[in-house]
Amino acid sequence: MSKKRYPPRQAWGFLRLLIPRLSPYKGALAAAGVLLLLATGIGLAFPLVVRELLDSAFLAGDASLLNRIALGLLGLFAVQAVINFGQSYLTASTSERVVAVLRQDLFKALVYQPPGFFDTRRVGELTSRISSDTGLIQGVLRFGIPELVRQGVFLIGALILVTVTHAHLTLATLAAIPFTALVGWILGKRVRRLSTNIQDRLAEAVSRAEQVFTQIQVVQAFTREGWEEERFRGEVDAVRDEGLRRAVARAGLAGAVTFSAFGAIVLVLWEGGRLVLEGALTPGTLVAFLLYAVTIAGAIMSLAGFWGNLQEAAGAAERIFELIERPPELRAPEAPAILSRPVRGEVMYEGVSFRYGPELPLVLDGIEVEIGQGERVALVGSSGAGKSTMASLIPRFYDVENGEVRLDGVDVRRIGLQELRSHIGIVPQEPMLFAGTIRENLAYGRLGASDLEIREVARMAHAHEFITGFPDGYEQIVGERGVTLSAGQRQRIAIARVMLRKPAVLILDEASSSLDAESEALVQDALDHLMAGRTTVVIAHRLSTVIRADGILVLDGGAIVDRGNHAELLHRSEVYHRLYRRQFDDALASTREVDI
Repeated sequence: MSKKRYPPRQAWGFLRLLIPRLSPYKGALAAAGVLLLLATGIGLAFPLVVRELLDSAFLAGDASLLNRIALGLLGLFAVQAVINFGQSYLTASTSERVVAVLRQDLFKALVYQPPGFFDTRRVGELTSRISSDTGLIQGVLRFGIPELVRQGVFLIGALILVTVTHAHLTLATLAAIPFTALVGWILGKRVRRLSTNIQDRLAEAVSRAEQVFTQIQVVQAFTREGWEEERFRGEVDAVRDEGLRRAVARAGLAGAVTFSAFGAIVLVLWEGGRLVLEGALTPGTLVAFLLYAVTIAGAIMSLAGFWGNLQEAAGAAERIFELIERPPELRAPEAPAILSRPVRGEVMYEGVSFRYGPELPLVLDGIEVEIGQGERVALVGSSGAGKSTMASLIPRFYDVENGEVRLDGVDVRRIGLQELRSHIGIVPQEPMLFAGTIRENLAYGRLGASDLEIREVARMAHAHEFITGFPDGYEQIVGERGVTLSAGQRQRIAIARVMLRKPAVLILDEASSSLDAESEALVQDALDHLMAGRTTVVIAHRLSTVIRADGILVLDGGAIVDRGNHAELLHRSEVYHRLYRRQFDDALASTREVDI
């Protein structure tokens, strides 16, 4: 899988992702900021109270003053607790809302990508970005940034107060800052790089697990459980190894910061103690100064820890930026054309050429076809001839390299994707259902369809009979990908779903080619109802489909080499005759259905 990266951003670059999504909540954030400053101010006042306690109450032996100071501190800290509650709630609720919007934006960026985008990416890796990467950003938004503000105010406020208290001792307190900044810068870069690697490797492991679970029958049929276990273990071990390297970097950062911070406290204690012995400093002032020094040391350690968290979030944000800022592969028309009503369903290919990548060979070359309203056209050819590709250009799953594909005379690139695809129905050879109820899968064809309409299309697709046979009827859960249903049942639900859509153009990937005779008859009758009056393009595998088509297009090597009906092509087309004979021979000249 491609590991393309956008140019590295500074650690604060992730705020560019959040600021537009934070603006609707600026009132709550401002209130949280005010509360945070109030709570921090109370914390900064504590050492001053302790100095007063030591220098006034203790030295003077004033018990009543001690009582007043104790009660005042209890009241002050009670107020601080209420303030902290309000600040914490506002920050947490805002972070939940912002990250929810971020996840929605990320999902939107993915769900509108064309099928070709997902051809080269693992689904598990993409879902990891929605869950894991956004979770890292949420942690920074909910805990990191408030802690940054709190500790920043503590650091600046404490530095001002110690400077006012005793400028000479302040120099000893500041001794730790240059060393801490240098270590944080060096190790922070490594933490960011390792965190990005961890997210990438974790996404690969999750993607592998998802593939195994969705293909569990294949895994167990080939008895590959042990092999998959070893493979997953290797991927998880790679995540662990990267995590251990990150742990070393973060532990090194924490250790260096701790040593430098508390080393500065020792310097303050030593120098301050010497000044007390000389009578140049009172014990209360020294204790207050030490408390401020501890506050400064704690702020430095917290800021260093936040720097590590920020590096992780920056790596996660970079991965999210890759998707949200990714330019669309299919460009939307600036002034979308609106098809005239009713849509006739006339399809035209004019000089169409297509390839899946700039370095890949042409899949289609010079396709010229006109399909009239209500006409049924079958596409035949060997594997790789371009049948599926040709059909996928109608709903604009891909853009042509040269030429035009037109619907009712309008280039599909000039029609909005929603407008275009609302008039096209697709029934694949292997339909995939969502892991919900039968009703939900049917209603996916037209949201808001009534119960009567759903039952009507189910009857037309010969699905109502087996649906009502389930204990929960239309509320029956079909399982992941519809695994609890047979192939024929899934196919009939897929057909009913398209019926509910009432498309003008229908694309069928020979929906009955892999069914038993009884299921095939039911599905074929359902398809006859679906195709009635609609322009239909069939990727044909069966002789019966080919014979009943209004026209047959024979594809070979990405080009249309002949066209006509079955009798004409069998008589004059060498390619068609070869396809027919090969499939006929495979059928051992029996009367059962044969593929083509």
